[in-house]
Amino acid sequence: MNNTEGTGQMSLWSRHYVKILLANCFVATCMFFHNAVTTLYVVSIGGTASYAGVMLTCFTVVATIMRIVSGRMLDQRGRRKIILIGLAIYAVATASLTIRFLPYLPVARAIQAIGYSMATTGLSVAVTDVVPVPQMGEGLGYNMLANNVASALGPVIALWIYGITESYAIVYYVSVGLIAVSFVIMLICRYETDREFFARKQSYELAVLGERARMITQDTEERKASFFATIFEKKAIPSTIAAVFIFLGNGAVIAYIVLFAQTIDIKNTSLFFMLQALMTIVSRLLFSKLSDKRPTMVSIIPGTVILALGYYFLMEAPHNHLLFHLAGAALGLGAGICTPALNAEAVRYVPQSRRGAASATFFMATDIGIGIGGVLWGAFVDRGGFRTVFLGCVICIAVSLLLCFLFFSGKGKEAGRTE
Repeated sequence: MNNTEGTGQMSLWSRHYVKILLANCFVATCMFFHNAVTTLYVVSIGGTASYAGVMLTCFTVVATIMRIVSGRMLDQRGRRKIILIGLAIYAVATASLTIRFLPYLPVARAIQAIGYSMATTGLSVAVTDVVPVPQMGEGLGYNMLANNVASALGPVIALWIYGITESYAIVYYVSVGLIAVSFVIMLICRYETDREFFARKQSYELAVLGERARMITQDTEERKASFFATIFEKKAIPSTIAAVFIFLGNGAVIAYIVLFAQTIDIKNTSLFFMLQALMTIVSRLLFSKLSDKRPTMVSIIPGTVILALGYYFLMEAPHNHLLFHLAGAALGLGAGICTPALNAEAVRYVPQSRRGAASATFFMATDIGIGIGGVLWGAFVDRGGFRTVFLGCVICIAVSLLLCFLFFSGKGKEAGRTE
């Protein structure tokens, strides 16, 4: 994990990085708790799959708006304060999901989105603050690993808790407890005042990157030219557009994979999520430094191809249940390869004072993709069936790959090369 720093060494795994990573993992686990059980919860109190999709869309629309607002607040007000406020809002809104009143649930999800977006955008920016630029792809990769493992293990834990308690309320209360743990971690994580750490980090970046590191840390008047420029980071827009289509496909898995498993009579849904988590871990161990040393497309091509293969396996799963579980492995591996590469491309070469805007811009892809997917795939489930849904996901991945060729092919990554 260590890289050469002129006369010394600087480890990626600072105490600040570990704290932020743990807090992010707990918050992400909570979100996937909700994604796993909310559709089932809605159906159990008289709603439909489409209504659950509308709730997901309410969440993501509000989250998208809050990404924009949060990015600017993080750059102006500091990371930790915004993260703590976001976590508090997120916990209260999560507890209120236990109110069994269908018309209120979209409102609860919208309030949840405000807190979740503030907290997760802030945590993502905090990672870019403490990770040295030459290790940005690796650092963001492990941060994305925390999210991906949460996306795989969160549903397993949530469904296990529901299985032994037969209470959705208890699932939500456990989630509130995990958010509280994240709150405590960030309460004691005061990295923004650690001048010695940032001095060592800057010295390391100068030793490895030379004058380019100095350019990264300085502000320019051009960035203050318009209101649009203060909210969005233009260097992150290509990665964001490409990522939208990846997350559009992922929205089908997040919202409907448990329901799909029930319709084709698969009992052991947990194995899907466990394989997804395992292959995400494998992808980060094997490819964690790839986007720091090679052009972005070296990660994107295999990642998107494997994702498309995973959705194809889901299309065929009604005829062969083994393919359902293989799909989990493929989706974990594909996401673990290509998503961190796009994230690193979005934030690597912007000044620290603009990383809030860059992270907010990139993570809008999650909100937009899943938000559109909540309504789109819900309508397909009700009217066209799951096979059509997963075919649509394959098409989305193909579009993302095409966009990456347009944006990044031929772009030699002078960026991440530290050799």
